[in-house]
Amino acid sequence: MAYTTTPSQARYTDPYEQTIFEFSDGKMYLPKAANRLLNLIGTDLVIKGMEMSSPTINGSDTIETTIAAGWAIQDETLIQFSTSSTVDIDCSGLTDTTTFGSHLAVFLNYENIHTIEPNLAAVDIFHVESTGVVTDLFGRFRTRSCRILLGIINFTRSGSTVTECSINASPTLLVSGQTYYVRGLNPDNINVPDLFKVAFKNEREYLLKRDYLMSE
Repeated sequence: MAYTTTPSQARYTDPYEQTIFEFSDGKMYLPKAANRLLNLIGTDLVIKGMEMSSPTINGSDTIETTIAAGWAIQDETLIQFSTSSTVDIDCSGLTDTTTFGSHLAVFLNYENIHTIEPNLAAVDIFHVESTGVVTDLFGRFRTRSCRILLGIINFTRSGSTVTECSINASPTLLVSGQTYYVRGLNPDNINVPDLFKVAFKNEREYLLKRDYLMSE
C-alpha cells in the first residue's frame, strides 16, 4: 500500500532550497519574501503536467492511480516533480460512489514551514464522503497543506470487492467544508489574465493617458 508518495523534487525557494549568494566573508540567502513574486501567476495551482492517470483495480479491493511529473505553485513555493507518483488505497471498507456518493481524492500535500529536516511535498490519496468528511486513517490530511486537488475518482463496490473505478470529470469537490477545484483551477487563484494590470499598473495608466492625449 502506498497511500502517500514522495517523488523526486525541487522546491524554489524553501528554507532548504534557497539560492546562496557569497557576500563579503559570509553567505546571504535569498529572502523567502521573493516567493511572493509567484503571486503574479497565481497560488495553489498546477502550472504544467501532473495529470492523473485512469485508475486501475489491484487485486479485488485496492484502487491505484499515478500523477505525472510536472510543476505546481503551492504555499508561495514553486515545486517541480521530476518523477511520477503512484498512490493506492484499500477500498474494501469504504463507502463507494454508486451507493453513497463518496469519492477518492488525490492531493498535493505541502506546507512551506521551517523544520529541522527538509519538508518535502508529497502526493496523497484520501477517501471523501458525500458530505465532504475525509477518511484519514494516517492523520495526513490538513486543509493548510492539502491545497491542490489533483484528481477525483469514482468507484463501485460489491461487498468488499471493487468492481469498477473511473476518473470523475467534475471540476470541483466538497472536501472538509471547502470547495476544491481540480488542479487548483479556481478563477480566484489565477492572476495570469491580469498579469499586465497587476505588474505594470502605473505604466498601464501612463500609457492609457498618453494614448488619450495623443488622440486629441
